Amino acid sequence: MIKYYTLLLLIFFSCKPIEPVEFIEIKDVKINNLADNEIKISADLILNNPNKVKITISQIDIGIFAEDILLVKIDENNKLELSNSSNTTINIKGDIDVKNLEKFLNQRGIAILLRNENISLKFKGAIEVKAYGIKDVIDINYEINNFRDIIR
Repeated sequence: MIKYYTLLLLIFFSCKPIEPVEFIEIKDVKINNLADNEIKISADLILNNPNKVKITISQIDIGIFAEDILLVKIDENNKLELSNSSNTTINIKGDIDVKNLEKFLNQRGIAILLRNENISLKFKGAIEVKAYGIKDVIDINYEINNFRDIIR
């Protein structure tokens, strides 16, 4: 019986706590052409897993805003893995809400066409990750200051 308690204590004290996953940046934001009456947007999230174990992403819940108008709501429940001790790039995709895009263009369309203003694109939300059944939430609050640079 003492051997079991000793073994449990060794396992308990030898385990290193899981360090939080870090959000690094968002890259390669692309607004794709109209397809099937939908405008698509995609972006690459770069996350750093400092742990020596793989981390699983259980949920991605991110909103993409243009000047505080929600253009895209991304809500994915796909299980993705973050490699251990490295940066991992996760591609997210979503459909632009055309009604909200129209509202945004009604407010800022002329300024965009005349190139008088820099329009910011904001990513706000959270990513839920798990390791050994322990959940952690990574807050996303990232802004791209010149919206025109990503339109192709």
